[in-house]
Amino acid sequence: MIVARVFVMIFGFIVFLFLNSCGPYYSGSTDGYFKDVSIRADLRVNPERYSGACPVTLRFDGNIRVTNLSGGPITVNYRFIRSDGASSPHYTHTLYGDGVLPVNTTWRLGSSDYGKIDGWVSIMVVKPYSVESNRAYFTVECRGGEKPGDSIREDCVSLDPSRIEVKNISGRWKIVDGNRWIFDFADKRSEAEQTLRIIKYFGMNQSCFIGRPHPSFSYLLVSGQAPKGELLGEDCVSFNPYKLEVVKSSGRWKISDGSRFLFDFGNKEEEARQALMIIRNYGFKKACYVGRPEPSFMYLKK
Repeated sequence: MIVARVFVMIFGFIVFLFLNSCGPYYSGSTDGYFKDVSIRADLRVNPERYSGACPVTLRFDGNIRVTNLSGGPITVNYRFIRSDGASSPHYTHTLYGDGVLPVNTTWRLGSSDYGKIDGWVSIMVVKPYSVESNRAYFTVECRGGEKPGDSIREDCVSLDPSRIEVKNISGRWKIVDGNRWIFDFADKRSEAEQTLRIIKYFGMNQSCFIGRPHPSFSYLLVSGQAPKGELLGEDCVSFNPYKLEVVKSSGRWKISDGSRFLFDFGNKEEEARQALMIIRNYGFKKACYVGRPEPSFMYLKK
């Protein structure tokens, strides 16, 4: 009796290992048929490593392999997901019996300013059940080529963070550098003083504009570089510079990250595109404000 029980246990364990080696199975009712379905997905990228002029388009090719023991129709729903958090639309195909579904997508990456980019793409099967493929990893190193910085026209003035101060001039609070005023805060003294602390903390020594004398966009630099670091109490919004684009909405040109509008340029399309190049050129990832919802001051940083 004991020998028989041991034999049954060993046999059951062998069957368990065999079934698991065949891949995940789904048994249930889909489209009116009873099915036993195995789904596997794989993806590869070409090229895996790239070094050269940018932007560059990478191609991802893969297969969704379906083993369908029932022989009935199977609806396969899938999408591509990416390391930057973006995803493709959902795609749907119907297979009859066993089959291999070839799939592909592309990703256009980089400019010469970005340097090295590491990332991945995978296939996410949603239906008939959830399966993710391997992640197709890549490395892109942008060298040479057409640089956005080559066409950037910057309009900057220098300031000395060690000597700037807040002064009331003719009833308006301003930040001044010697006998020259830099920023005007009207009657908002506390916002002027908060801005002064920010400029001194980061050591900002260049104030730059797009579209003077009535600029649609402004930013500050630290000796030609984007400000870095954190200051307690900052009011900042993060964004991914790779996902930004210039769009026209309700007759106004804006910079959007796909889910919200970050900057509004009115009817000035060229200034919007110039601002986008500057954001990417310096690698800005945060827009910070003093005095929202109607800020008197805005600055960008990494």
